Amino acid sequence: MSPALVIICIIIAIAILVFLTVKVKLHPFFALTAAAIAFGLMMGHDINDIMTSYADGLGGTISGIGIVIAIGTVMGALLEKSGAAETMAKTILKITGKKHAALGLAFTGYFVSIPVFCDSAFVLLSPLAKRMARDTKVSMTTMAVALAMGLHATHMLVPPTPGPLSVAGILNADLGLVILLGMLVSIPVVLVALLAGKILGKKYYYMPEELTVEATPEENRKYPSPLAAFLPILLPIVLMLLRTVASLESAPFGDGTLYNILYSLGNTSVALLIGLIIAFISYMRICPHDKNVWTFDGEFGEALKTAGQIVLIVGAGGAFATVLKMSDLETIVHNAFSGASVGILVPFIIGAIFRTAIGSGTVGMITAASMLLPLVDVLGFNSPIGLVIAMLACASGGFMVFHGNDDFFWVVTSTSNMKPEVAYRVFPLISILQAVTSLACVFVLYLIFL
Repeated sequence: MSPALVIICIIIAIAILVFLTVKVKLHPFFALTAAAIAFGLMMGHDINDIMTSYADGLGGTISGIGIVIAIGTVMGALLEKSGAAETMAKTILKITGKKHAALGLAFTGYFVSIPVFCDSAFVLLSPLAKRMARDTKVSMTTMAVALAMGLHATHMLVPPTPGPLSVAGILNADLGLVILLGMLVSIPVVLVALLAGKILGKKYYYMPEELTVEATPEENRKYPSPLAAFLPILLPIVLMLLRTVASLESAPFGDGTLYNILYSLGNTSVALLIGLIIAFISYMRICPHDKNVWTFDGEFGEALKTAGQIVLIVGAGGAFATVLKMSDLETIVHNAFSGASVGILVPFIIGAIFRTAIGSGTVGMITAASMLLPLVDVLGFNSPIGLVIAMLACASGGFMVFHGNDDFFWVVTSTSNMKPEVAYRVFPLISILQAVTSLACVFVLYLIFL
């Protein structure tokens, strides 16, 4: 099939997805499934091959994120019911003030996403965003954008997350410089998303369903202390960060018993499970008479009903991306840009194409870096700072466009109770703003250093 037809098929598949979720209001799981099958058929694949690829993508995505969503959703329910989320919200509001609550949430995401995956972090922190939306009367759209796109910024630009770490390795860029400049570029990227989120939050105002009714104040109601409230979130983050540090080539903790302990406890599922246990202990101190909390009909069971739906939607997003990869898109892009020489626009455009078409910023930036490597000398990136700038250009392209073929899109939409049609009007636009802002910052670095 010709390159033009492949691109047309991808555009049609994405249009089907948007139409079914926005206009027909079909459940996202089935909309994603329909779009994936339609694309496979348009590409001329046998239905059996399509469904095999779809099942592989679904299973692979769920195996990677399913347990995290399950544990995180149960933990979130316990934090909400125990009053821990309210304690966290009040603590942050004391620091930022109600006027700047979204800013505090955005930079919480900025720091948390450096050691933790976006998906895990959003599930972990979404109860806090919901609580803050209620306490400040600020639209949940604004809060969801602040948290999600704060996470998104450092996830794309700052190692040790897999995308920027892999690109730095491919281009042999200095990791210290990458982290330093990545964190610097991430600041305006977060701020532009926050500004856009405030504007769009007014246009698409809503509150999470479970928080629309004001809770009746209870006399002598007990609340967890700030330490007890934040510990279930902070401890897993610290454990995951220590695992990352322990895995560095310099081996700061050696390769013996201490390394093995930190590496094991820092496993995402293990770390979150530890956080869940702490949240459960805190819950039982606040609600000692709830003997059904861990049963099928208790908070555990109710939370897992929600988690199951989220897992299926996220899995379908991963499956859609897997079916899209059945095309020859990589070859098409490589042929289109292999002879080009337009500076930082080359890695940016390649990263943007793959992120938009496949739904993975990591795949987008890694593909861009792999294709850029033979062109480093030609494009003038053959210096230590030049390689860092090239890496950041690849990551900048990986920001756009954030939409329904990305599993993180459905994690954010589902856990924040946002309607898909609102999410489609908000997140793709903001991701483009983040991409352009990141590219502008990288271009300034390019002018200064090269």
